[in-house]
Amino acid sequence: MEKILLKTIKIIYTKYYDNDLNQITIGGVQTYITDLLGIIKELGCSICIYQQSETNFEHNIEEDVKVVGVKCTDKNRNKLLYLAARKDDNDSLVIFATDNIIPKRTLGKTLAIQHGIYWDIPNKSKRTQFLFSLAKGYFSYKKISKLKNVNSIICVDYNFVNWYRTQVAETLNNIEVIPNYTKIANRVVKSDDTIKIIFARRLFYYRGTRIFVKAIKKILDEKLNVFVTIAGCGPDEKLMREKLQTYNNVQFIQYESKDSLKVLSQQHISVVPTIGSEGTSLSLLESMSAQCAVVCSDVGGMTNIVLNGYNGLMVPAEDSEGLYYAIKELILNKSKRQELAMKGYETVQKAFSYEIWKEKWKKILVKALSNE
Repeated sequence: MEKILLKTIKIIYTKYYDNDLNQITIGGVQTYITDLLGIIKELGCSICIYQQSETNFEHNIEEDVKVVGVKCTDKNRNKLLYLAARKDDNDSLVIFATDNIIPKRTLGKTLAIQHGIYWDIPNKSKRTQFLFSLAKGYFSYKKISKLKNVNSIICVDYNFVNWYRTQVAETLNNIEVIPNYTKIANRVVKSDDTIKIIFARRLFYYRGTRIFVKAIKKILDEKLNVFVTIAGCGPDEKLMREKLQTYNNVQFIQYESKDSLKVLSQQHISVVPTIGSEGTSLSLLESMSAQCAVVCSDVGGMTNIVLNGYNGLMVPAEDSEGLYYAIKELILNKSKRQELAMKGYETVQKAFSYEIWKEKWKKILVKALSNE
C-alpha cells in the first residue's frame, strides 16, 4: 500500500445533519457519506464535514469527525462552503459529495462524486421542445465546466460516462466508475401462498408512482392472489392512497433504511419503474439482494444492472401496459420468478456488494492521499 501523506479529508454537502445536530438527514447521498466515513476512519484520517447552515458552528460528532456549519444562502453556497473547507489548510483532500456543489474555482486536491444523470426527465410539451433542448445544451455546458474544476470524478454508473463522451472529445482520464452497492442478505425460503409485491421508493412522480398505480390496479382488479406494499413517503402518497383505497390487499408503510433488507426479504416481486433521475438504484440492488424478482424501467444506471430476462425484467419508461404484463408474468410463472430472483442475487453478490464498493473506494482514497 502507498504511504498516506495527507491525513485530513473534508467532505462538502448541503445538509448532512439536521439543524439541531441530532440526526443525519434522510437521503441516498447522506447514506453514501455515512458509509464513506467508515472507510476514511479505517485509513486513519480525520474528517470534517462542511454543510450549509443559518449560523456558523463547529461540532464534534465523534472522535476525529467534525461537522462545520457555514452560514450561507443557496446563491453563494458552493463558493463559501469550499472557502471554509480550504481556510488555513490546503494540505487535505476535499470531496464534493455531489457534483452540483463544485464551485467555479478550486485549489489543491479535489474529488467529486457523480450520482447519476438526473436531468433526463422527459418534457411532454411539444410547444416548448425547442427551448427545452436549448436549455439542456446550456445545462450540459455548465455541468462539464464544473467537472473540469476537480482532479477526479467518481461515478455511480456508466450511463453518465457514456453521456459525457457524447458531450466532449477528450480522454476520460479523471473519471472512474464505482457502482452503488448493497449489503448481501442471507438466502431465504419464501412461501408462495400469496405473492407479495412491493414498491419501495420515495413517492415522487418521477419515481414511477403513477405508472405503478395504473399497472397494479389492473392486477388487483383481476383478483389475483397478491398483496401489495407501498413503502415510502412523498408528494404522491395522497394520490396513490386515493387510487388504491378500495383494495383491502394494499398497505402503505415506512421503514428505516437499516431495515430495508429485512422488509424486502418478505416480498416476491419488487417494482422500480423510474421515469428519470436514476443512478445505480439502491432500491433495485437491495431488492435483488433480498431475492426479489425485479421489474424495472430502462432508465439510467439500472441498465448497468439488469439484463432483461436474465436477472430481472426491464420495460420501457412510462409504459404502464408493459409494466402490467411484466408483473403479471412473474405472478403467474413461479419458475421464472424464482430463477430471476436467484440470478439477481448472484449479480449483486459478484458485482454490487458493499465489500466490492469498499475496496474500490479504499484504493481511490489511498491514491489521492498518497500522491504529492
